[in-house]
Amino acid sequence: MRFKRLGRRIARLHDRIGNLRRDFVHRETTKLVQQCAVLATEQLAPKTMSRSAKGTVDAPGRRVRQKAGLNREILSAGFGMAHPMLAYKAEEAGTRLHLSNTRQLKPSQRCSPCWELAPKTLAQRMHVCPHCGHVMQRDQNSALVVLIDAFNTQHTPGTGVAARPKPLPRQRGKSKSVTRETPTTTAQAV
Repeated sequence: MRFKRLGRRIARLHDRIGNLRRDFVHRETTKLVQQCAVLATEQLAPKTMSRSAKGTVDAPGRRVRQKAGLNREILSAGFGMAHPMLAYKAEEAGTRLHLSNTRQLKPSQRCSPCWELAPKTLAQRMHVCPHCGHVMQRDQNSALVVLIDAFNTQHTPGTGVAARPKPLPRQRGKSKSVTRETPTTTAQAV
């Protein structure tokens, strides 16, 4: 009997942690959509990022325990929840959302001023371009690359910022959006 009670308490605790994570992601995505006219982010694949490092019997993986810890943190962060929430909230608020294809763009390896690839390891935290000599903190350079990509793609014509510097005010008579995990699609006649 004690182990059943303990199992129920652990399940409630995990439910609470999941609810807190979901609530945090909802609050932050709502803030982002209300404050920004254009949102640009990388299209992350948490499933691929959290793949096992065990390998096979013939070729065993390296640093399996470290990778397992990293996988727990990646899945705990809730990346998979953020993009769908951003998508439907941005559509409702009239905010432009751009998801950059990370594999094609390679933002952490690309130089923002000259757009050339400058390969580096994860340990290198500064971006130093051998082509143009540009020096910048690695994460800031990656963010600039994603932002430039957002403004240069055909999916995001123009800057959008000049057209609407502030988020649109909530219209009267419209019901507030219902909190949901995935957007519902409806067929519209053209």
